[in-house]
Amino acid sequence: MGTVLPLRLQRWLTTVTFGFAVAMVAAPTGSATPFDEAAERYRPYLLEDISRAESGARTLRERLANHDLAGAKAAWTAARAGWERSEVFTTGFVPDLDQEIDAWPDALKGFHAIEAKLFGAHSADALTETDSLISNLTNLGEKIRTIRLPPQRLLNGIARLAYEVGESKVEGGESRLSGTSLDDMRNNVDGIEFAYRLIFEQTFEAADAALAAAVRQHIEQLKTLVRVRDLKHLDPDELRRASEELVVILQNGAPRIGLQKPTLEERPDDQTP
Repeated sequence: MGTVLPLRLQRWLTTVTFGFAVAMVAAPTGSATPFDEAAERYRPYLLEDISRAESGARTLRERLANHDLAGAKAAWTAARAGWERSEVFTTGFVPDLDQEIDAWPDALKGFHAIEAKLFGAHSADALTETDSLISNLTNLGEKIRTIRLPPQRLLNGIARLAYEVGESKVEGGESRLSGTSLDDMRNNVDGIEFAYRLIFEQTFEAADAALAAAVRQHIEQLKTLVRVRDLKHLDPDELRRASEELVVILQNGAPRIGLQKPTLEERPDDQTP
């Protein structure tokens, strides 16, 4: 990708004061490693995405209160984008909140309970579920401000989300009733790319340029594969293969940058700093 910075990284350069303020609140004590510093640069964007999800959920509530079904559907879709980009973080760091906010295929709570009413039953009777969603997203934002961000667990999150895109989401998608499954996957891949580039890419390139090139190639391939018109044009076999290959490359490359091979299952030691 050369020296061209992604748009979101360019925006970071213009909001660096905010980033440093967050780092002062939550940075671990002691001397920070380059990985720790990179993880702190990621924190403001994580906060931004969850803030967008919460803002979308609040707009959703307003639309529901006004019995505006079309507006509620649009707000639900907008709220999803920030959430899906953040799944590099949510599953491994805050699993309880992840289950409350986005349990799938559970349609009893969170985004998918609301989706079932809005898009399945075409009903605006989802205020209770939306209030719960807002509360959980607010709680999540508060946790992000102070939670430790060990690089190992962030790399685990990248690998797990890459695998999920090619496995559980490829067969029809996650948000079937709303028809936004492709958007979910695109935002997932965007989150993967951003977290990798901001936190790990420079170190991968210094350790093994060929390895770094392979990671970039497979992320670009994932982006291309989900950039289709609709799910009917999605190639599930190719998407699955590309996601699995990316996971293997990350697993093989992690020891080269001083980290353990990322796992696809949550382990007890994942919960330690």
